[in-house]
Amino acid sequence: MLKKVIVISNNANSDIKWLKTYNEELLIEGLNAIVLDQIKDAKKVGRMSYKHQLFDIFIFSRSKAVLKTIYGIYPYARLIYMPDTFNSLPDLSKEAFSSHAHTVCLDAKNVSQQMIRRLKSYGVTVFTKVDKKTDLYQAVLAGTDGVFGEDITKKDVLLKGDYPYPPFIIAHRGLHKNAQENSIEAARAAVSVSADFIELDFHMTKDKHIVVNHDDTLGRTYEKDYVIKKDTLKSLQSIKMTYQGKKTNEVIPTLPFFHKQIKDTNTSLLIESKITSAQAMKKMKNILRDMDKPPLLMSFYPIALVNFKKYLKEYSRGFLVDFQTNHMSIPDIIKITNKYNLILHPYFDHKKTNLTEILKKRGIMYCPWGLRDTKDLKQAFLSGYYGINTNESDFFKDIVKYTLVKTKYTYNIGDTLEIDLFTDKGLKVTGNIEVLFDNPLGLTIHQNVITGATLEGLTYFYLLYEVSTNDITYTIMSDLVTLEVKQNG
Repeated sequence: MLKKVIVISNNANSDIKWLKTYNEELLIEGLNAIVLDQIKDAKKVGRMSYKHQLFDIFIFSRSKAVLKTIYGIYPYARLIYMPDTFNSLPDLSKEAFSSHAHTVCLDAKNVSQQMIRRLKSYGVTVFTKVDKKTDLYQAVLAGTDGVFGEDITKKDVLLKGDYPYPPFIIAHRGLHKNAQENSIEAARAAVSVSADFIELDFHMTKDKHIVVNHDDTLGRTYEKDYVIKKDTLKSLQSIKMTYQGKKTNEVIPTLPFFHKQIKDTNTSLLIESKITSAQAMKKMKNILRDMDKPPLLMSFYPIALVNFKKYLKEYSRGFLVDFQTNHMSIPDIIKITNKYNLILHPYFDHKKTNLTEILKKRGIMYCPWGLRDTKDLKQAFLSGYYGINTNESDFFKDIVKYTLVKTKYTYNIGDTLEIDLFTDKGLKVTGNIEVLFDNPLGLTIHQNVITGATLEGLTYFYLLYEVSTNDITYTIMSDLVTLEVKQNG
């Protein structure tokens, strides 16, 4: 069934209770959401949150000033930006992050699978404001993380199918089965198998160039062992990268050069910082501005997260963590992800009971690494995580990432109407129509073909397409389709 969609509503059957009216006593009980639009209210709630340490509260606002006010008083609450308008999706993501929110809440009429998937590729969690049942289904089918509105229950979001779109596939240091890790060749191989992201590592040279390499020295993957921070770029590029003991034609790439090789493809960058200095982050800021789409950032180092937030606040950040060695409590995890607007990147094999369910309920994106075998890959893929960071990105090369369908049709009774369905690679496929609201117009259908109807009017449906590849079977859902039924002639 469909991955978990968070229900934020004004009833006891929701995951997060929307308090349309609230006081201090109500706020400190349970997992709640409130809407604030005035600075004076923001100050009041900020002080209340500080007093009671209310990190497990969702605060929605259309005002960036309100969000910044609350953050300045108590930075651990979950802040959600509700824009009235925005210029572009990259601009929207940067506005949200700059306002201390890694979540946006959009009106249902504006959302689609491609839109939400793209926003999520920038590291943004997406909630959707719904006013009626068709809004609700449009939001759920578009792949929203949560729905926000009056009188919604968990039953309302139960639709057939596994995904509007599956997890992002991240090629760990590129696809390096036949090339050196973090090489341009490995990057191109990752693009060739349609990886959504290439994960890479960066360091800074003595003369302040940002270069791509995992280790702080070159000995493991180059013909000589130079220390990156102690050598100039010219010196470092005087030696060649090796692969399986043999010299290649590649030299250590700068980050701008690396990005240029995958620019204008469908693959983005997930950039791990191996250094923490403010100087490096300032240098990174200029480099990231020239990228064609916002990358994701991450690090193991807390000081790097602090400097990400200070100098690279317009971009998504992530926290790499191994819970076998890092014994953070779950409340601490929630607090740090809220404060630093983080995607959590944990080692896949951990013993924290119910961690993933707790994070999903709060819309905290979860992207495991360290998957050991095919069994782990399948389990992670079918668990509905944000992404999967793997050396085996080619294992997923044949998955269907999303489907494309026209969202408005007219049908004349007595005719035959085929609903065209395409995969993300442009392949036309046969799906099955699922009519909503108990088929009120009496459509007769066979798979994706409508052959009859008994009444005129508007009706709504979506299509399901079953994908089977590499022993992974899942069902993908289309966007919501509106059908107008008319008498022929």
